[in-house]
Amino acid sequence: MPEFRDKTAMGGDKDAFQTTCWTEIHDAGTNDEDLRTQIIGNLLQKYWKPVYCHLRHKGYSNESAKDLTQGFFCKLVLSRELVLRADKSKGRFRTFLLTALDRYATNVYRKETAAKRSPAGVKVSLEVTELPELSNVESEVQPEQVFHYAWASELLDQALTKVKEDCYSTGRATHWEVFSDRVLASIFDDSKTLSMPEICARHGIDSEAKASNMIVTVKRRFRTVLRNCLRRFVQTDSEVEGEFNELIKILSKK
Repeated sequence: MPEFRDKTAMGGDKDAFQTTCWTEIHDAGTNDEDLRTQIIGNLLQKYWKPVYCHLRHKGYSNESAKDLTQGFFCKLVLSRELVLRADKSKGRFRTFLLTALDRYATNVYRKETAAKRSPAGVKVSLEVTELPELSNVESEVQPEQVFHYAWASELLDQALTKVKEDCYSTGRATHWEVFSDRVLASIFDDSKTLSMPEICARHGIDSEAKASNMIVTVKRRFRTVLRNCLRRFVQTDSEVEGEFNELIKILSKK
């Protein structure tokens, strides 16, 4: 049976990880416009959805939220004052980002001009094919909670997609299908959780013990992948566990 391979496993070479958000913010002090444009793009990729959802929940229209999202990340990188205020010792990057976002949106609203939404000098297009839907859950909570929930949900989706791809590429398609039917269906589709005998019958598995082992294997892989995803948002491996617990707490409030 093929083994899962992970070139960016926790504890691997330091250069195996993507640059963290805090490092990107401090690197934004450079005069290299190409580098700053790249940093804006990286931050957009990681955070556009929670920022967009937060703004929509505060009452901005679709187009206004998109404009503000793009303009905010340009401002975040181009504003030297903001970069100097960024202090990773004061808390999570998400908290810093959310505070800066609210200040930016308020200033734009006061100036009442779209020209202020995208600072001159750097342009990074926010091309979004599928805008996130604002669920009933999100409509009942505060914008700040929407921001964190959108971040956690996006990260969860990325991890599950990666695990599914890994399962199929390593000859474990049945592992994924069993895990999906037993664990994910009741969470995402509000479906009735299938019993182990039903799982075995559906997938042609000759014993419940074998099906259970498949589920355990995928769960282990999922935890590893999720922690690797979280590693992009922190400075050290030791901080990953705290972010992992925070993510579970955010999702459990659904």
